Amino acid sequence: MKTKSYHHGDLRAVMIQKGLEFINEYGAKSLSLRKIAVACDVSHAAPYSHFANKEALLYAIEKHITDQFAAVLKGAVKEAGETPEGLFRMCCAYVLFFARNPEYFRFVFIHSDITVGYNHAYEPYDFYMGFMEKMFISMDYPKELWEKAIIAQWAMIHGLASIAVMSDAYEQMHIWETKVLDILSNNYLIVG
Repeated sequence: MKTKSYHHGDLRAVMIQKGLEFINEYGAKSLSLRKIAVACDVSHAAPYSHFANKEALLYAIEKHITDQFAAVLKGAVKEAGETPEGLFRMCCAYVLFFARNPEYFRFVFIHSDITVGYNHAYEPYDFYMGFMEKMFISMDYPKELWEKAIIAQWAMIHGLASIAVMSDAYEQMHIWETKVLDILSNNYLIVG
């Protein structure tokens, strides 16, 4: 009987990636630490040194994606601030983040328990909301129009992201990235 050698390197990171791949192929309900151990070519006990159970692995995948997504949005507006240029950069970053990582989109909005909105905390969405509110204040935009504009803007960029993760768009990424930039730069943004 062949024994499996311990996976050298960052097993935790490999398990997160393999877990994400597994979920996108088979669904979260089918996930188990045993199946991820097989996918990582480690003993069935090895995952337990990193995750107490399946729920802990799911949380780690969610946090991994959320941290990257939030960092991308924050980095996009760092130089431009809460301005229409900053909005353009953040919108591009939002769509292209998911266009380049369609498995992240599917996990966040299909396979996880993440919800967004005024009563739910989700760091990337909260950052987006705060950015939009600060921009509207700086532009003297009427407060009674904020909510509609914020939702309409988010619907547009989220809709573009959902189209971008479709297999045809992903297979033609070089064309899709140009289309996204064109759509967002030609005054289709709610403000600017």
